Amino acid sequence: MEVKQNNLIKSLKTQPLIVLIRLEHKFFNTSQNREKLFLKIERLSKYGIKNIEIGWDSNPKWVNLILEIKKKFQSINIGAASIKSLQSLDSILSLDLNYSMSPFFNKEIHLKAIKYNQLVIPGISNIENFKEAINLGYKIIKIYPASKLGINFLKELQDFQKKDIFFIGAGGIKSKNLKKLLKSGYDSLVIGRELRNQTPYKNLEIWLKDY
Repeated sequence: MEVKQNNLIKSLKTQPLIVLIRLEHKFFNTSQNREKLFLKIERLSKYGIKNIEIGWDSNPKWVNLILEIKKKFQSINIGAASIKSLQSLDSILSLDLNYSMSPFFNKEIHLKAIKYNQLVIPGISNIENFKEAINLGYKIIKIYPASKLGINFLKELQDFQKKDIFFIGAGGIKSKNLKKLLKSGYDSLVIGRELRNQTPYKNLEIWLKDY
């Protein structure tokens, strides 16, 4: 897991943005949804997006979809979002993803993920879980929901242990605040709902040009 953590940190230091795409309701009922998704990813890639995570889905077809995306978009660092059960963890073990994320800290899930060398970045919302995650060897932490927890919570975690910890902010992040949040101490940020059409707003487009 350490190698995967180091590789992801290296990638996000080059461009500290992760785009989250959640599949539409009943996504697998219509083949056109798949083509629309590919067009969205292709559009994001052309804008310069390097890291995209796809929301986990319980549909058995989800695994093959991710394999197809990995093969088709090899320049994109593909991850999985919303890994919050053993079922979701088990389904991604064969995918050899560089990273995945959980909205909260679940020790059982993280212990099994570590055993199988699957990086599942824990979502942290309190200092106790932060300490547990560090004890398990995590160097990458997701603060979630960042917009509600605020900068003071980030500072609290930094005061406890800043060295060797890479902080990702997720949950309610707006593109207009990217520069401010990165200057405030976040190392990386996740944007999801703001990109409903997977098309960057003007201020995000300008920000991407710096990378």
